[in-house]
Amino acid sequence: MLEAFYATERGSLEDATINGGFDLHPDLVWIDLIAPSQEEQQWVLDAYDQNLPTLKSLEDISSSARFYRDDDGILHISTYFLTKNKNFQVDGEADDDSSILATVQTVAFILHKQHLFTLRGEKLVAFRAFRARARRNDYEIDYKDPTWVLLGLLEAKLDELADILEDVHKDLEKYSTEVLNNRHREQILDLDDMITRLAQLEDMLGKAQLCLIDLRRVLTFLSRPRALGSHIYDADIRELSEDVRSLVEHDAFLFQKVRFLLDTTSGFINTEQNDTIRRFSILPSMLAPPMLVASIYGMNTDVLPFAKGTTSFIMVGIILLAFFIGPLIYFRWKKWI
Repeated sequence: MLEAFYATERGSLEDATINGGFDLHPDLVWIDLIAPSQEEQQWVLDAYDQNLPTLKSLEDISSSARFYRDDDGILHISTYFLTKNKNFQVDGEADDDSSILATVQTVAFILHKQHLFTLRGEKLVAFRAFRARARRNDYEIDYKDPTWVLLGLLEAKLDELADILEDVHKDLEKYSTEVLNNRHREQILDLDDMITRLAQLEDMLGKAQLCLIDLRRVLTFLSRPRALGSHIYDADIRELSEDVRSLVEHDAFLFQKVRFLLDTTSGFINTEQNDTIRRFSILPSMLAPPMLVASIYGMNTDVLPFAKGTTSFIMVGIILLAFFIGPLIYFRWKKWI
């Protein structure tokens, strides 16, 4: 899939209709490729003389070669984007939140003086959000400069990470109430299911931290004097870097809270298991006296009281019941059961 955008007179971005390579004219500012076919890659090569990496090569690229400027002055950046539920957030399809797992996608940016090429394997929420923002152009940015498109996409990535961390924070507040409320925990809550949900949040926070650290490295690279070739972007890069720093700290706080809830939930599970084992260990102690009495009266002897007669069964039953109720009252007085 290939989508392209051009800048209007007031600087906003608008979609261009692409039916073939002949529609890729020089006025296009941003060419966005989503799992492109070989034919679409050939269109880009013919129109702009630009070779594109394969999606497989994006996943295999080493960390030391993710940001560089080649001999022709073209800027190459490969960075991670996090999406929580691509089907629901991109296409509007409902899904069960409990089964959502975060996924990390690698996106390649190739920045020319007049064009920005982006290559990704799937639809991403951040790209859709940026396109809507650039179409409105509330901040009156001149997107005729493709560098502003690059910075706008990085800002949209940061906003997406902030939204994900906010959702995680809300989930943790709800889970804290469920775990720490004694009545809810004992009567309603499935602790094993809670462990699974918390583990999913921990996985999401770990991937969010990966994307934040990667974004910080991208911004550090872009802040170098020769990276973008101008100082007009420095203020925006510094602002983005400060936002990344605050989100890294927030992510660390949420990670500690998840670990606390995981440890607490595991502790409650161990307590429940210990209570179950304790009850099973108390039960033989309660049954031992009645069993002793019953085994004595089961002997072939006539010297025991109530061993004969029509009321012997009733009297022995009363003795057995007394020997059973006595330990039961004692254990309840000790609050062992």
